[in-house]
Amino acid sequence: NQVTTLNAATNISGTGSNYTTETQSVLISYFGRLNYSYDGKYLLSASVRTDGSSRFGADTRYGTFPAVSLGWRISQENFLKNVTPITDLKLRASLGYAGNNSIGDYSSIPTLGIYNYSFGGNAGVLATGQAPNKVANSLLKWEKNRTFDYGIDLSLFNSRIYISADYYTKTSKDLLLNTPVPTASGFGNNLVNIGEVQNQGWELALNTRNLEGALSWTNSFNLSHNENKVVHLAPGDARIEVAASTDTPHSILQVGLPMYSIFVVRQDGILSQADIDGGAARYGSETAGDPKYVDANGDGKIDANDRQVVAQPNPKYTWGITNTFRYKGFDFSFMVQGQNGGAIYSLLGRAIDRTSVSYLENALGRERDRWYSADNPGDGIKGKATGSFGFIKNTDWLYSSDYYRVRFITLGYDLGRLVPKKIAQGVRVYVTGENLFGRDSYYGGLNPDAVNTSNNSTYVSGVDYGGLPLSKNLILGLNLTF
Repeated sequence: NQVTTLNAATNISGTGSNYTTETQSVLISYFGRLNYSYDGKYLLSASVRTDGSSRFGADTRYGTFPAVSLGWRISQENFLKNVTPITDLKLRASLGYAGNNSIGDYSSIPTLGIYNYSFGGNAGVLATGQAPNKVANSLLKWEKNRTFDYGIDLSLFNSRIYISADYYTKTSKDLLLNTPVPTASGFGNNLVNIGEVQNQGWELALNTRNLEGALSWTNSFNLSHNENKVVHLAPGDARIEVAASTDTPHSILQVGLPMYSIFVVRQDGILSQADIDGGAARYGSETAGDPKYVDANGDGKIDANDRQVVAQPNPKYTWGITNTFRYKGFDFSFMVQGQNGGAIYSLLGRAIDRTSVSYLENALGRERDRWYSADNPGDGIKGKATGSFGFIKNTDWLYSSDYYRVRFITLGYDLGRLVPKKIAQGVRVYVTGENLFGRDSYYGGLNPDAVNTSNNSTYVSGVDYGGLPLSKNLILGLNLTF
């Protein structure tokens, strides 16, 4: 029982790489719910749950999260019962709390790391051993989310039209952030509950039965809008620059701004000789034909201090629409989905669509419109092929994340009418195509909806390091019901 892992039968010495990475955690939960309805008009639902997690401090392991919702079915009131167009009308409101324990298994206690230490002497031999690698925090506790939601559900004309609308405000408090501690402690930072983020927005859903009979047509549409902002960081931290795996950080957490706002130097066309003669601010040894950047701080030179917030990665609107048609055993459906109002910062684009890409390397076709000479300046956006400067992070690698895609198209036929019920209750054959069509303006990568990160274990930011494209699939299927 004392041997918890074999680790490929290697010697677990606690030094080098021969040690176990197995972790253990415990979660215990209690849950209760009450539902009440009076006369079918007045609705109440209440719940409470208590969760205990071994990932938090000994005195803060348990969190209690209540929720309550109220509903009023107005359509059952006497003053609306005889309003024929209204099938159902309900107002609702809710308040709920939820917790998050998605952190490391031993975040509240000091764990040991492997370090080298020199005891001096002419030989300079390093001794390998173990030492605490973080500060203990017995007060570490659950992250908490509080959500207010107000909504309305409306059905019209015998439910041929259904509308649902919601407005919500979600506040996430006690978020875990690494805050700096005095280096004399032997550590660089400490994990504490101190961050706060707010999301608010609305959601709209519309379902319709447009045609009924031999030919039927139904439609589903949804649209949502969300605004996100940082409310609070650690004391003294007005801004946290999210460290990147390459060069200067390009996204930030800043109070009052959306999470992971894109923070880079803004490009403003191409440098001309007249700009240089006029004393324009330059990055390094730029010459005519190189990008011209905005000197945000006015110090006469371009460097990392000229970075500014240029965009935010979260789309303002997401939407989708599904249509389904049925006629004499045939069914045909398709869904289109998309988003608008966001941006994506591509470090893959830095390689394939960067300013001053070498003419010896592969490049996108849009490089044909680059700067060639003062007499042939191109489109005024792309710089010359061989530049004389570094690669400061700038808006040249910033792209719109707007897109729409036909997520699926399905054509099916019900063979059940041709097959005796003794053999099968239902038989349907279908063919489906997924992600066959779409449009976006993301030249710096393969998928504007890419979900990958900055390789930063502390903060996750919306940056594309080369996300895979969506696969196009063609599926032939058969449904049998017995």
